[in-house]
Amino acid sequence: MPPNRSRRPRLLTRVLTIAVLAGFAPCVHAWDRGNLADYQARRAQLVARTGDGVIVLYGSYDEDVAASVTTFRQNEEFYYLTGWNEPGAIMMLVPKPSGANQPPAIGEEILYLPPRNLFEEKWNGPRVGPDSPDASSQTGFATVRSTKAFRSDFEEALRKFPKTYTELTPQPESGENCFQQDEVAKLKQLAPTANFADLRPLLVTMRAVKSPGEIALIRKAVENSVDAQLAAMKAVHPGVWEYEISALMKYEFERRGDEWPSYPPIVGSGLYSTVLHYDADTEQMQSGDVVVMDVAGSYGGYASDMTRTLPVNGHFTPRQREIYEIVRGAQAAVMAAARPGATFDGKNGLQRIAYDYINTHGKDLHGKSLGQYFPHGFGHSVGLNVHDPMDYTKPLEPGMVITDEPGIYIPEEKIGVRIEDMILITPDGNEVLTKRLPSDPDEIERTMAGK
Repeated sequence: MPPNRSRRPRLLTRVLTIAVLAGFAPCVHAWDRGNLADYQARRAQLVARTGDGVIVLYGSYDEDVAASVTTFRQNEEFYYLTGWNEPGAIMMLVPKPSGANQPPAIGEEILYLPPRNLFEEKWNGPRVGPDSPDASSQTGFATVRSTKAFRSDFEEALRKFPKTYTELTPQPESGENCFQQDEVAKLKQLAPTANFADLRPLLVTMRAVKSPGEIALIRKAVENSVDAQLAAMKAVHPGVWEYEISALMKYEFERRGDEWPSYPPIVGSGLYSTVLHYDADTEQMQSGDVVVMDVAGSYGGYASDMTRTLPVNGHFTPRQREIYEIVRGAQAAVMAAARPGATFDGKNGLQRIAYDYINTHGKDLHGKSLGQYFPHGFGHSVGLNVHDPMDYTKPLEPGMVITDEPGIYIPEEKIGVRIEDMILITPDGNEVLTKRLPSDPDEIERTMAGK
């Protein structure tokens, strides 16, 4: 671990000064952001849906994500609109004053960056600053200014547009509640009389339908994670520890370019195969048990999510295979119905299809139907967040990416089975993005045997 900052040598300042004089140039860490024009298109779309106010979003700071002990991750809404993954930035969008017959359009789009701190860069790496000659090409913003200029620019914009759009509510499951509250407090301090409106509903609608660029990044995350799952299938055997498989899978998708796990890896065997979000991964696998591997990585900030259930010794018992085939049948029933216009809930919704299939196939040891052992939803939206924002009361649309993950968990029998695939809703149905990862039990056994 690096030494404490308070004990840095004074010589460091001289070294940095020499580096600057020698042409020490900032550069963005290698990270696939796709086409920066895609982010600009989203900004234009957002202004077209508002048009009567200034849009302001703050990016995360290092301290918001405990960056000294974990990798920096940008606020999701900020990243969605900017593609910028460095701390301390601010975005402001100002619409053009429009006439009665003119649709709203962007007048100014400004990215504010913190001034470069050469002392800090020795610890955190070179950063792009507002005065960097390539700031515009690196960020995709025609106008890049210092964060010191934000206050006066914001006050000027408010003279034309007294309404300000920002994140007034936190995104669920983001861990950004305190961040969001702090940023609203900052804006209200700068503009105590301004009329504030929440961007959340608009961004939920926009983020639910993925652009071609987003889908390309998701495909990459999926392919890397499929490779990791395949490697794990060949490594699972009696006596191996769950954390070994978790570590192997993280290694496999991260060495292919993924930045981080999309969620804490779940590798649960035996009784722990029946614990839905078991992520301790501390048990040793035993012959005769199954193991649920719900593990996937993120690429370009975009998540993937997939699960396979394996027999630890390479062979399903008749009972394990029976439960497995029921889950697989429920998943297939959902896939057959997942298309534009389908709904998550309701009488004919995908959740009902999955539940009804499970509840009408097979029994527990006491002769009762298995629906009671399917306690969760059949799936969810995936994007920048593994549980991406989406209005689940609305019908599916082309471009949505969701999971299909029914499961049966019977603690009494130590049998938990979840099969999870990612599907892209297309104009005429869906595409299984994870189709390269086998789910047929015979194929799984062959893969585990190295055949």
